[in-house]
Amino acid sequence: MKAKILYICYEDLSGYNGAIRHVIEIVKGLAQKGHDIDLCVPILRKSRPVLSMGQNVRLRHIPTVPVQGVRPLSYVLLSLLYLPLLYLRVRPDIVYCRDIKFTVLPVFLARIFQIPCILEVNGLTDEAMKVKKVAPWVFSILDTFHRWNVRRSDRIVTVTRGIKKEISHRYGVSAERISIITNGVDLKRFRPAPKGEARKNAGLPQSYQYVGFVGGLFPWHGLDQLVMAAPYVLKERPRTRFVIVGSGVMDRPLRAMIAQRKLGKAFVFTGSVPFDAVPSYVNSFNVCVVFFKRVRKDPGDPIKLYEYLACGRPVVASNVPGYGDMVESIGAGISTISEDPIATADAILKLLENNTVAETMGRKGFEQAQAYFGWEKKTEETEQVIREVLGINIPFQFQ
Repeated sequence: MKAKILYICYEDLSGYNGAIRHVIEIVKGLAQKGHDIDLCVPILRKSRPVLSMGQNVRLRHIPTVPVQGVRPLSYVLLSLLYLPLLYLRVRPDIVYCRDIKFTVLPVFLARIFQIPCILEVNGLTDEAMKVKKVAPWVFSILDTFHRWNVRRSDRIVTVTRGIKKEISHRYGVSAERISIITNGVDLKRFRPAPKGEARKNAGLPQSYQYVGFVGGLFPWHGLDQLVMAAPYVLKERPRTRFVIVGSGVMDRPLRAMIAQRKLGKAFVFTGSVPFDAVPSYVNSFNVCVVFFKRVRKDPGDPIKLYEYLACGRPVVASNVPGYGDMVESIGAGISTISEDPIATADAILKLLENNTVAETMGRKGFEQAQAYFGWEKKTEETEQVIREVLGINIPFQFQ
């Protein structure tokens, strides 16, 4: 069965982050399986990411005003004109809507035209709004939209058990209608490489041991916990360096915290780097870290963790669902109470001081990534959900 899929998302594919990577890899994977994809995005200043997805992918562009605060409203208003025409023109077999919380139009049109609809939800509405500091009345409206979308989609896809449980409880959706498909990794791009070669490519001196993080610098990533643990690591392993690859709102606070503790020589901030450079940094590290600070309810499903595993790097992870429990269950790392700097330092030191343990964990993580976490596997899981939904098309009823 080859389906005609209308994939609607609010990502600007000219940039790079985990969400954009997810969209590109899944759309590309479905196209490679022979499905016909119309990809509807709001803004696209560069066409290369889309053109690389294959001949079966057509870009559909909803004009928007690329100004912060104005862009969502312009998308909503202009989609009122463009989306109905797009549905009529494309006549898809199924609509796949990725995590748009500020409009009901894509799901509403799917119901009107009696087209099966899958809604992907990657976070909780209240937490997303809290991060963006929206007014309570705005949150109330957006939560109402989200409730409508969730209840009237044929299937919900999400990345964690926590989000599934919250959706089911908060919006009264049967758990059977919610599928979990975790994030994945590009196994061709992220693969083990010799540390010496990787460090040369990344511009890192060969003579140190490295503890590294790759990703956005946001409060919930808990990098302040790494700073707190650093003195305990340096006391035992003074030739350790901590490399933070990425940018975000926590950049300045972290630098200030490091300066206050006189740890400046031990930390390296690279800022944002090209996506093609990320594997070299990961392969440079002796230990990779992925922490979660409890400033929001759900830890999420960090793509960086799968990238670490695919490169065969041992991981120290917070003891929260999908992090520490996962790496310990597959033998790829150590779970720690990241709020405890001594416990975190002990976990890092165990891997820095024992190459055999570190290499064994790295190998097990690599094997698991190859078997279960590639984007090809995630595409298969997505395709299976599409097949299931196309077999249970439920006509829309106004309620």
